[in-house]
Formats: sequence, C-alpha cells, structure tokens
Amino acid sequence: MRLSRVYLDSPLALNAVISLPKEIAHYLSNVLRLRVDDELLVFNSQQGEFLARVVAVAKRAVDIELLEKKRDANDATKQASLSLHLSLGLSRGDRMDFAVQKSTELGVTEITPVYTEFGEVRLKADRVEKKLQHWQKIAISACEQSGRLDIPVINKPIALMDLSLNESANKWMLEPSGSDVLPQSIAENNILLLIGPEGGFSEKEIDWAQRNDFQIVALGSRILRTETAPVAALAILQHKYGDM
Repeated sequence: MRLSRVYLDSPLALNAVISLPKEIAHYLSNVLRLRVDDELLVFNSQQGEFLARVVAVAKRAVDIELLEKKRDANDATKQASLSLHLSLGLSRGDRMDFAVQKSTELGVTEITPVYTEFGEVRLKADRVEKKLQHWQKIAISACEQSGRLDIPVINKPIALMDLSLNESANKWMLEPSGSDVLPQSIAENNILLLIGPEGGFSEKEIDWAQRNDFQIVALGSRILRTETAPVAALAILQHKYGDM
C-alpha cells in the first residue's frame, strides 16, 4: 500500500515527535482516517524525507514520530538536472491552477506569472497575496503526490517586460509563429521558458523577446491551449535535457 506523503514547513530530525499543523492534522485524521501506529512519509527541502508513525490522534491534533530517514535533501542523485523557470501569462478560471500543478509535477524550479498585452487577467493588489498562497498550496500538493522534495518558487505577477533575465540561461519563447527549433543539446542547464495567455503574445512582445536573445520556438503545427502548453513543453525539455 502506498504511504501518504506530507510536506512540513518545519525542521525535521530523526526520532523527533512533531505535533502537526491543524490543517494537516484534520486531513490525516478526518479525510485519510489515519490512526495510531499508521505510517506516512513527511518531507521538506532542507532535511529530506522521513518515514513517520502516528503516535497520537485527538479531535483536532495528530502527533507523529520520525522513525527513519528515507532520502536526504542533498542526495545528488535525487537533485533535478535542470533549472526550469516558467514565465506564464496569467489566464482566467482554473487554467493557471492546472498549469502550476502540472508544471510542479514535471519538475519546474520557478514560476513567474506575467501580465501580457493580450492577457485579460489583472489582479488587484489585495488579491495578489491570496493568489500566491493558493498557488503555493497547489504546488505543495503536487510535490506530495509526485515525490519531489523541493517546492518551486512562485513569484508575484509582473509585467512581461519587467522579467529579470539570466544572461546565461537558455531563453525560449513558445509561439506558434516561431521558426527556431530546440537544439539537440544545451551547454547550460538553466532554461527560461515564456508561454503566453489565451490570446498569445503581441508583435511588440515577440520583438522584445528577440531583442533580449530569446529563441522563438514552435512545438509543432498545433496551437496548444495556455494550460496545455506548459505540460507539453516541460515534458519535452525534461526528455531532451533532463531526468525523464
């Protein structure tokens, strides 16, 4: 039977007894119905992953004991071989949620939502923090499911042309009109990938990307939806250059 896996944003140490946060305790005891002596996995990006055992269950509390270290956060064989920064145009509905979830499963390192000329979403200042917390929860859940130890960084939304550019990164803009192709190999393992919203990129944005040394790449003859494009692109990048 597959063990439940939980992210804890707190220090982890062998033989420690930990009282879980209320939200996690509720999920384990009331949704998963874990009881005393049931086992689970807990992890973070600092100490790694541990086998744990439930030692106490109360109405709103669950205590666990860390029994065995299963993976170390610094284990080189478990580290991602690519640094993948996805810059994605903000989109309506649950499309952004889907993109964050699937991109996390596919090993994205960093996500920056961007405002673009044809994008219809403009978040008010009082909504930004709530959205970031919401996306962070989605990313954590995707890490729990997929076996990742590290949680991707999710940045505050910014204008596309305010994006900070790493000069050493491989910079690619995904655009149906693109004529460039992905190289067979890359010298640097850093990738910055730009993907537009439902309306795509404007000519002004494509020109900005070209002036900043982006390759304008099309994945094929089909135009992919904004939530589908990250899944297809990241799977291809991981297959060509990464750990898939």
